[in-house]
Amino acid sequence: MRTYEVILHEQAWTALHATKGADRQRLLDVLDQVKTTPFRPGDYRQRDATGRVNEVVLIGQWLVTFWSDHAVGEIRVVELERADE
Repeated sequence: MRTYEVILHEQAWTALHATKGADRQRLLDVLDQVKTTPFRPGDYRQRDATGRVNEVVLIGQWLVTFWSDHAVGEIRVVELERADE
């Protein structure tokens, strides 16, 4: 199976950067789960401003919004947010 690369958009990078300690490790584990399942459908879908369909998954305490670019093997994570806040 092809290996995908996770690409963080600015909002997702900011959320990761603001997370420290054990919470950061849990978030990195979440991103690894998304990376290893690039064809995973979201718990729900939402369209972005360009009309692209983004998958939204709840993993642990995190909502991860992403779209998979299968042509180049990338997972584009556009948003990370805590579900419990």
